[in-house]
Amino acid sequence: MKILANLEKGFEGTIVEIKTDRDDIIRKLMAMGVFPGSSIKVIQTFPSYVFQVGYTQVAVDKEIARTIVVE
Repeated sequence: MKILANLEKGFEGTIVEIKTDRDDIIRKLMAMGVFPGSSIKVIQTFPSYVFQVGYTQVAVDKEIARTIVVE
């Protein structure tokens, strides 16, 4: 398993877990359609992390990118 913040552009995988105790981060990600079991493709890693989940592109900062575990 890998952390989104450590991945390179072009990586494709599946979200395994959102690893945080902060409810606000979990709610924010779920509102954007980011759920365990979703397919993910990394589009950009700087200055923010942009990834695609389904037909949606999502941009998050490094703090949130560190909570998303993929394989």
